[in-house]
Amino acid sequence: MRTFGRIAPIAVMLISLAGMAAAADIRVLGDGAVRNAVTSLADDFVKESGHHVILTVGSPAAVAQRIKGGEVFDAVILAEPVMDALDRDGTVNPESRVRLANAGIAVAVRAGAPVPDLSTPEAFKQALLAAKSVVYGDPMPPDRGGEAAERALAEAGILDALRPKLRVVADPAAGLELVANGEVEMGLYNVGEIAGRKGLALAGPVPAALQVATTYEGALMSDGGVPEAARAFIQFLASPEARARWLAARLEPLADH
Repeated sequence: MRTFGRIAPIAVMLISLAGMAAAADIRVLGDGAVRNAVTSLADDFVKESGHHVILTVGSPAAVAQRIKGGEVFDAVILAEPVMDALDRDGTVNPESRVRLANAGIAVAVRAGAPVPDLSTPEAFKQALLAAKSVVYGDPMPPDRGGEAAERALAEAGILDALRPKLRVVADPAAGLELVANGEVEMGLYNVGEIAGRKGLALAGPVPAALQVATTYEGALMSDGGVPEAARAFIQFLASPEARARWLAARLEPLADH
């Protein structure tokens, strides 16, 4: 059973970084839902540490394909169920796992389109029933984005009624592009996938009573080449100083960080 240690104060961590012999190239693979937060935090880390973060992000399916294809990274930032699977097969160092932030499901509409009222479960229900079409992710993989969206619709009691106008698109970028170009009226994806994407408006989160959050973690890959620098980066992402970046990206940093 894994444990999560307390994160060292940021000042201590940076002193440790200063003692490293040379700047390192840290190869990081992440889920697209954390793109905005991790990109900005990587910029901060580079300025503070002198290391170089090479960040690769993609859909859960694309990330899984890279790992299965044997690509080597120093750290990964993925949904907890995915990390559990990598932990079981030895791909990540279990003692390095750190919980970073939660992401909820939100509703996207085309930029300039009317923004529906999502303030209550009943309002959410009526908005989705009135939509001509709705897209969300594949509910089967363990990334939980599609599963969470489908559960929200089921909890609202409207999943069966919506089935004739539902589209399942596993790749969030592809699904949200359908919303941006007007082919689909609404999209249900992790808020981190929607925020800041061109052509879209973030209508709002799924109401709290229906919400299913996904927890994202950072960890070291077992065969990474720069474990000290990669561990420092993961600790930086979980530091109190990082909270504002997670919040700005519409994700919820964990309370103990």
